[in-house]
Amino acid sequence: MPEHHRFTKDTRATLPPAVWHDIEFDGGGRDGGPALAAEGRYDLSVGVTLMGITPGTEVQLRAVEFDAGGDPVSERPAGSEVHATGRGRFAYSWKGTVPAGGRVGVRVIQFGQADAHLVEAEADVFTWPL
Repeated sequence: MPEHHRFTKDTRATLPPAVWHDIEFDGGGRDGGPALAAEGRYDLSVGVTLMGITPGTEVQLRAVEFDAGGDPVSERPAGSEVHATGRGRFAYSWKGTVPAGGRVGVRVIQFGQADAHLVEAEADVFTWPL
């Protein structure tokens, strides 16, 4: 039977254009930070709200698996969406396996002409031990 973990982020984060950012969750789940699941299999769903996005900007989300030393070992395919109004809600899901001693996190990038702001995020993760 899988375990369920829920994470939230309510603190605002500034996202300069064309730079990947680790989403650091500040509520729920484990101890916060970028780790959503530890060693084992996972099924991840995440949603984020961005404000101040240049209209027509592409936004991408992706899962990233890290080894025990904190180095990325697998950057999963990105989900890519374009929005039209300056504020957008974006969702992403991925399933995978975290290596021994490792963790999984989520990254976001936006390709607008100015800084955007991540104003809210939430994630639900189901985990199974190896």
